[in-house]
Amino acid sequence: MLGRIFEYLRDGINDYLKLLHQQLLEANLASRDLFQEQDAILLFDAHATILEQLLADGYCPHLGTFREQFKAEIDRFIDVQRRCQSNGLGFVIGTQFFSAIDRSFVQFLSVLVFNDVTKIKLLSLFASQTGMINTLLVQSLENTIKDTSLTSLETLNLTLIREKSTYKNIFEGTSNLVLITDGEGKIVEANPEAIIFFSPQELTGCFCGVPLGLVGSDLAQLLCDFPPNQSHEVSLQIGKARRYFNLQIKPLESNLVVGSGVMLILSDITCMVDHRQLLEQRVLDRTMALASSEKLLGAIFHAVGKGIVLIDAEGEIVKANQQASEIYGVPLEVLIGMAMFNLTDSQGSSALKTAQQKLLEGQQFSAEINSIYVDGKTFPSFFTMTRMDLEGEVFWPIIVRDITEQKMLDSKLREEKQNAEEMNVTLRNVLKSIEDDRRESEGRLSERITTSILPGIEKIKSETQADIRQAYLALVRDQLIALTNGFDSEIDGDLLKLTKTELKICQFIRAGLSGKEICDSMNLSFETIQTHRKNIRKKLGLRGKSQSLHQFLASRNCDF
Repeated sequence: MLGRIFEYLRDGINDYLKLLHQQLLEANLASRDLFQEQDAILLFDAHATILEQLLADGYCPHLGTFREQFKAEIDRFIDVQRRCQSNGLGFVIGTQFFSAIDRSFVQFLSVLVFNDVTKIKLLSLFASQTGMINTLLVQSLENTIKDTSLTSLETLNLTLIREKSTYKNIFEGTSNLVLITDGEGKIVEANPEAIIFFSPQELTGCFCGVPLGLVGSDLAQLLCDFPPNQSHEVSLQIGKARRYFNLQIKPLESNLVVGSGVMLILSDITCMVDHRQLLEQRVLDRTMALASSEKLLGAIFHAVGKGIVLIDAEGEIVKANQQASEIYGVPLEVLIGMAMFNLTDSQGSSALKTAQQKLLEGQQFSAEINSIYVDGKTFPSFFTMTRMDLEGEVFWPIIVRDITEQKMLDSKLREEKQNAEEMNVTLRNVLKSIEDDRRESEGRLSERITTSILPGIEKIKSETQADIRQAYLALVRDQLIALTNGFDSEIDGDLLKLTKTELKICQFIRAGLSGKEICDSMNLSFETIQTHRKNIRKKLGLRGKSQSLHQFLASRNCDF
């Protein structure tokens, strides 16, 4: 935290320059051409460098050591001082300019640092630092300017008094309790906050351990029990309330204004302690809740219906549940410690190793892998693998599910589906055949009606002789009966194509009359009758056949 303070310190150079400008205004020096902005930045960086090193060391060295340790930084101050003198500025004005820089640095540091203990520590070191630098600047002036006037010295003293007043304001304005002792540990000064807090007890002259409730009256023993420059937690009973403080003891070097002794700084941390106790209780509660959660998780881990194994980077099983033991037929105590890759076939092992190398945390790998039972038989299983980074180590949880029964059901389902598809194809073929038969029947029916029945009806309409009309009616009736009986009694519809003369001749032929008898009955010549016989054979499809007309007509199921 202290290291970052100096990062923030250097990042805020513009704010520091604004504070410096305000200090120059207050000292009525803003109108003078005192310095270049670059000079102020150089001195600011020199102050920060020295203070950072003093803070790391924990103390301010003596003047000689200080001059050797920070020679480069002190030379910057001397160079700027000489530049001011070369510009015609007197000793008093130059001293006021350096004091303005110091005050600006103190103000900027006070605004930047919120922790009072840290602030007091930094300001104390900075006071020692500026005292050393001012002493070295005065020595430099004495070496180069022997005729320094009394007015300049008085101005320097005034500046030092003003700086002391600034630190006094900080001492009196802090909310911490500050006690300053002499070399024997007796309190010589206390800030207003300490006086109010410990009232009505008289602080001045008493041993510093008394108001703190610390046993003993020896400063050396106190410093042994509470080493300086460290933080110690102490508690004070004030009435019915107990207050907690962070105690820091800072040794005072002889080169400081106060002289040798110690500074005790007590920062009120009651709220922090209460918060800490609350956090400790919360941690205890959450630890108990975590234990309960782990117990519940363990119960779920072993009761879940799927096998769960946890492997490390070498593929060794470090954790497994009972279900995994049952899946592989290996006792749980034997399963833990086995190589997971030995429980799968070569392809499965290769897939798991590849996934183990490529998976990132939160990613998932799923695949169907052949697992190996304890007796060496393989069975299908489904793996779900993830990666888990835990406390710098990597683990891979794997969920294993035996899918033997599922594969059998899938196979049976595919077989039944194939049978159903085959039955559907057969049914579609049957339906198509029925449809084709229906269409064929409709075509035949339409053809019979068009070629046989409708022509017969037309002849009945146009026929005037009753016996011929009756013959046509008989033929049409027989045709209709044949249609309703599914064509089982096939009637030759070509008979309806015959003319009435040809129909009469068919009646005589079927009755067994000879050609001459037909000629006499119909009063027609033999040649005419023969011509009609040829036309009848043609219309009935007998042309070129050996079957006689009498045999054909006799075999027809019709009533002439």
